[in-house]
Amino acid sequence: MQFRNFTPILLVLTSLLIAFPLAAEPGTLTAPFSAQWRFIPQDVPEAKAPEFDDQAWQTVDLPHSAHIEPLVTGLGAPQWQGVCWYRKSFHLPPSATGQEISLRFEGAMNSAQIWVNGLSAGQFMGGYLPYVMNITALAHPDQDNVIAVRLDNRDNPITGPKPLATLDFNLYGGIYRDVKLVIQNKLHITDANLANTVGGGGIFVTYPAVSDGEATVRIQTQVTNAGPAPRDCSVKTIIVDADGQDAAVALSNPETLAAGAAREITQEIRLAQPKLWSPRAPTLYQLRSELMEDGKTLETQSTRVGIRKIQIDNDGLRINGEKFTLQGVNRHQEYPYIGNALPDAAQYRDARKIKEAGFDFIRLSHYPQSPAFLEACDELGLVVMDSVMGWQYFNRDPAFTDLKLQECRQLIRRDRNHPSVVVWEVSLNETRMPKSFVARAQAIAHEEYPGDQCYTCGWQDGYDVFIQARQHGGCRAITNRPCLVSEYGDWEYYAQNAGFEQNQWNDLKQADRSSRQLRGDGEIRLLQQAFNFQEAHNDNLKTTAFADCVWVMYDYNRGYADDVESSGVMDLFRLPKFGYWFFRSQRDAGELIAGQPLGPVLFIANYWTGQSLLDVRIYSNCEEVGLYVNGQLVGRQRPDVSRVTTNLRRAPFTFKLAQFQPGTLRAVAYIGGRQVASAERRTPGEPDSVAVRFDLSGCAFG
Repeated sequence: MQFRNFTPILLVLTSLLIAFPLAAEPGTLTAPFSAQWRFIPQDVPEAKAPEFDDQAWQTVDLPHSAHIEPLVTGLGAPQWQGVCWYRKSFHLPPSATGQEISLRFEGAMNSAQIWVNGLSAGQFMGGYLPYVMNITALAHPDQDNVIAVRLDNRDNPITGPKPLATLDFNLYGGIYRDVKLVIQNKLHITDANLANTVGGGGIFVTYPAVSDGEATVRIQTQVTNAGPAPRDCSVKTIIVDADGQDAAVALSNPETLAAGAAREITQEIRLAQPKLWSPRAPTLYQLRSELMEDGKTLETQSTRVGIRKIQIDNDGLRINGEKFTLQGVNRHQEYPYIGNALPDAAQYRDARKIKEAGFDFIRLSHYPQSPAFLEACDELGLVVMDSVMGWQYFNRDPAFTDLKLQECRQLIRRDRNHPSVVVWEVSLNETRMPKSFVARAQAIAHEEYPGDQCYTCGWQDGYDVFIQARQHGGCRAITNRPCLVSEYGDWEYYAQNAGFEQNQWNDLKQADRSSRQLRGDGEIRLLQQAFNFQEAHNDNLKTTAFADCVWVMYDYNRGYADDVESSGVMDLFRLPKFGYWFFRSQRDAGELIAGQPLGPVLFIANYWTGQSLLDVRIYSNCEEVGLYVNGQLVGRQRPDVSRVTTNLRRAPFTFKLAQFQPGTLRAVAYIGGRQVASAERRTPGEPDSVAVRFDLSGCAFG
């Protein structure tokens, strides 16, 4: 299973680059650059010098967290903040002579200074989008080279958001995503963010016409000539289907590029009988772009794409003409102990668990997340709201505004080819933004993604789609514009106030009525959380919202609290609570996930102890459920009918028992009168054995 979207390759190396020189043929080399870095969690200004001795530093591989954090961070045990340094020595091959050399950091927190061989390669602000730099003038082919990186993840008024002590999530330090070294011919395809071309740069794929019978695929490829003399080139584009067969091929007319010039080469390819991308059938194509000169291929880039047409208006969301009301969730990318330093397999596993939990829509809260996560969303059929970083903070310093608007551009340039991305949150969450900022962010999005397939969203007026948390109204009164519920299920069950200063915890409701329940808080509290989710989701389905996003998929840490934010459908370790089974039961048994049917869902939300509720709740996507106690049939019934089931696809089943009898609850599920599943819950006794299993859902064979 591949989780790479940006792979300009003639050769991809997996060896340790510090130990072996890069062996490259003439052309383009994209090398993983994540092994054998040196690291120290303190400020060492002299470390930028190439001759600095870093042998006493730790040796680490990327992705890397600057600190192994406690399980629970916050006021009592704050996450690490400070300055840290990374260094890497590497040898460039002789074939790099006369080539263009660049570095790409996918994510490094939060303010960065980077040196190559002691010379500045750039200063970067904001830790969620790539740092891309051309280091041709700084690097030495056929010699040893040194990269030094100084990172600072302390509170920063220019990058925002709020200071950690009042923040609802954490900005963990370190180079927490991959780094790549790219060596290209002087005549090459550009990097979209490095090129900084409005509405262009790199490879940009759109779909001017889409139907079941035929689709038009428009490929815009920017080529630049960084050499001293004119060069002739053409672009060959091959669309490869899911079976590995060439579905279409196009070759552009030859172009002559003057020295120092760049040009957008546009091709339109008609594809007959295309297989379209949607949440239920996330079919992907591989688009192979070959840059050619005199019949020779100089460079190949591979871009995974999905052909689909989006329409969002007051009537809702349509994908390829089919109307969808999407069940969604918010996600923070944090993992226990390692913060944000997740490997690609863990990114995929998170996305797969979201899909398996019954969700088809995800809001990336509240910042851009890993390209590997978006690739998993493409593959699994998860519709994405892609978001710039922001939370309850606006700084009127022009430097802050300029940075945030530039991040809007960078976000779209990075993610525009992902079929999963349907709406762009170029808005700062729960932040009172000036109208001028909203207008500029809206305009930038449509400049960067021209045409009718770009939809912005924000919680203030001025965007294409209005997003509203349930505690702020939840689209109940919104009829004059498209709307979706961006958050629900937590704050309205936690506190009376609107939530713009969450660290103040105003007017808290009683703990056992809240959705903030740890997995170990017992069945009654987990049932309460699941009931809250059900009540709110049922309510959302009678509004004009075309999607709703429960808060939140996974429990997470935040700076302003001394405990975990526990309204997750799953806990920090990705283990399910009862609410997981409610959402999972909303999906039909025949729906496919990673190519396999979901199958019947049947879960007894009861531990069957002497303290258990006698109203036994069962979550299932089946038509009927029968319940047995110690082999005796209690009843066989259809789903519940009540004020909190009126709009659900699949209501729970509740069996009312007269008394507790130690032993076994057994549920049997039926579809079309035929038994399709069974489940048991036994009264716990003394532990007999311990079983351990590995979660392999992030692996190719999982």
